[in-house]
Amino acid sequence: MTGQPNIAAEVELKWADGTYVFALKLKQIEELQRLCGAGLGEIAQRLLVEERWKVCDIVETLRLGLIGGGTPPLRARELIDTYVDGRPLADPRDPNNSKVTAQAVIGAVYFGVEDVTGEPEGKAEAAADDGTDSSTSRPSTGKRSRSGSRRSKSAG
Repeated sequence: MTGQPNIAAEVELKWADGTYVFALKLKQIEELQRLCGAGLGEIAQRLLVEERWKVCDIVETLRLGLIGGGTPPLRARELIDTYVDGRPLADPRDPNNSKVTAQAVIGAVYFGVEDVTGEPEGKAEAAADDGTDSSTSRPSTGKRSRSGSRRSKSAG
């Protein structure tokens, strides 16, 4: 449909030992709500607004986001065990820390990830890499969505 933005609820992020696709689809959202004992709105409020998150909000958002993005469940658990358990969740020296990554995953569910450039993926990535990304929609964190657009940085 002409004039409609290309928006997806999945995001590709640098995290842990590489770059992963994260997506919370309905099945994963239902499981996240069950495991965290809260609705998605409350989890998002805790992570994005109030900074009163629970460990479950971060850990399960990452694990289930990986699964929704196509990572096999066993591999997702291994990544959590290796890169979350026993490590700082919100280390300010790590721009891709677990808290920031979980915030980006929740943000993708709520706001989507828009390809604001309208260019093919390779051109958008090249523009982003050389610092000429002219997106005016949100501040950049240097994290790219699957389509090559820039992700916004959540408060925190």
